[in-house]
Amino acid sequence: MNILGDILRPIFDLLAGIITFWYALIPSYGIAISLLTITVMVAISPLTIKSTKSMLQMQAIQPKIKELQKQFKGDRQGLAEAQQALFKENKVSPAGGCLPMLLQFPLLIVMYDVIRGLTNTVKTAHGIVASPKYIIHSSLLYKHLVLDHGVMKFLGLNLTLTALHLHLGFLDSLPYYLLVIISVGLQYLQIKQITGKNPAAAAANPMASKTQQISTLVFGFIYLDIPAGVVVYFLVSGIFRVVQQELMWRHDPTLRSHSIEARRKASEAKQNQVIEAREIVRRPSPQRNILRRLLPGATPALSTDNNASPVDPPKPRAPRDNRSNKKKKRR
Repeated sequence: MNILGDILRPIFDLLAGIITFWYALIPSYGIAISLLTITVMVAISPLTIKSTKSMLQMQAIQPKIKELQKQFKGDRQGLAEAQQALFKENKVSPAGGCLPMLLQFPLLIVMYDVIRGLTNTVKTAHGIVASPKYIIHSSLLYKHLVLDHGVMKFLGLNLTLTALHLHLGFLDSLPYYLLVIISVGLQYLQIKQITGKNPAAAAANPMASKTQQISTLVFGFIYLDIPAGVVVYFLVSGIFRVVQQELMWRHDPTLRSHSIEARRKASEAKQNQVIEAREIVRRPSPQRNILRRLLPGATPALSTDNNASPVDPPKPRAPRDNRSNKKKKRR
């Protein structure tokens, strides 16, 4: 085992032990992995809640950061000092909101190695036999893995296989790809859930939203090449985070008031834009006004305002009577 494996070995043993515990209660590989996911998510909930609050606070001060960037344009040192003062004033950590995304990478590595260890096989004189790692030999999980030759079956899926390395037909491999698509969709839902609570702040910092979307796509490609059991872990964790964030906004008065205020401001800004657009449409065209001044006989510009009365066109002059002029000359 490499150096990283030696360092993470206690974590491998811990997670494998949790799966063993849940499997003894409910002998199902998929349910045991799902219950492991919920156990881990509950354990790290204080960190994720704090991180989510930090992310929302960062969104709340994005308009102020935008103003500072305009004010200190070309002065990097002054901008950095002003931003640090703003963060200190609002008690915000810029790196705090990145914690959920950063946690996924080590968890991905750990879960990958745990699933690979539990389904480990070795060649013997009698053929290939299962030799699960990280769990005691007397456990029910160990015995069933040996009987199943290291194969984890759940709802017709082999949780030890990856979507890209399937030698099956289209219909047989479709559930594995759907598993990946649902997991990626849940990550997008988490992003939309956060940005939807403060759309103005999300619009003020589009680069952050774009970075989150790109990272989600990267994870989607990774999911295609890891065991389906690991994808099940991240699918359940995605569901857990969506529910957790919704409960936070409903029961945390600070986050709830922040979300309501942000959406109210976004709605007012949208209404103001609509009103300005209507006023621009109602204004007469300047080209028509110039044409009416240069050509008095031209048709005047009509106002789009329904309450305004149309301007009457100028009346034509009556022709002079040439006969009366001729009579005056004869006299």
